[in-house]
Amino acid sequence: MMQHYLQLKENYKDCIIFYRLGDFYEMFFDDAVKASQILDLTLTGRDCGLEERAPMCGVPFHAADTYIAKLVSNGQKVAICEQLSSPNGKDLVTRDVVKIVTAGTVTNSELIDDKTNNFIASIYLNDSNKFAMSWADITTGEFFVKEFKGGSALSNLTDHIVKVDPKEIVSNSKANELFKDMPLIVHGVIPTFYVLSDAVFNQRNAENVLKNHFKVSTLSGFDLEGDSLSISASGALINYLEETQKHALINICSIKKQTDGKNLMLDVNAICNLELTKTLKENKRYGSLLWLLDKTKTSRGARKLQSWILSPLSDINEINYRLNAVEFFTKSTLIRQGVGELLSSI
Repeated sequence: MMQHYLQLKENYKDCIIFYRLGDFYEMFFDDAVKASQILDLTLTGRDCGLEERAPMCGVPFHAADTYIAKLVSNGQKVAICEQLSSPNGKDLVTRDVVKIVTAGTVTNSELIDDKTNNFIASIYLNDSNKFAMSWADITTGEFFVKEFKGGSALSNLTDHIVKVDPKEIVSNSKANELFKDMPLIVHGVIPTFYVLSDAVFNQRNAENVLKNHFKVSTLSGFDLEGDSLSISASGALINYLEETQKHALINICSIKKQTDGKNLMLDVNAICNLELTKTLKENKRYGSLLWLLDKTKTSRGARKLQSWILSPLSDINEINYRLNAVEFFTKSTLIRQGVGELLSSI
């Protein structure tokens, strides 16, 4: 069994492996030492055929989500290794990793705030110093991509990262080299980038991943045909999600390409100093503009309101269209209350 564990660990060197043994998930060797410190668990040992006992600690499987959440919040990746066959007293139980949990791929509703998106982002920087950022929420199925070019590309991208507020960021090596020493990362405003193989950002590879995922022969329906920057960032993100989730991402069924023009661009300073979604001093929702305005009845409505606050409209026709809707509900009290009651049950 320990030989199998070590073989498995070779394939998931960057993860803490939760190895299922009956009613517990056990961790061994360096994983156990690291996890015991983060989770405040008692470190024990197990005979494993070596001269010294293997360091070991474990958690009950029914309470694993809480421990996984704490590890992930500390920047760790957790590989869940389950028993795939029943013990028969003779043969070794078949086990394999069925899922990898990271900060951007947490799906348990008890571990994430359903009023905000749990985005994971992919950032790609090409040899011409042009950027693309793709971001997705695997719990809601939302999937976006945007390109950043020109002299202000880096500052615009940085502002956009802060606005989207991804819980995890993957990138190619060139983008990581540019960002890794930036104050925003050093001070923890945005997460440290996790570098993927440059091969997954290759346009042809990324395009094949997207076509296979969406089951299409061309990406023209998503306005991405021949768009190398967007394709590279988006394809790499889908590839990473498929590798960690180990199942089809059926709720991610479309991708929206965002462009400038319809929304006001807000930089990092404006978002922070105006306390749009978090307070400046305590970095909390309570006391922010979003907290003041949020009377929504559904979690999806709360996420939409936050998106509107961070991306104010700049097109006069769309502004008036929204204001007309607000005016209608303001004047129609009975309808407004009735709609509110209906939404409350969703």
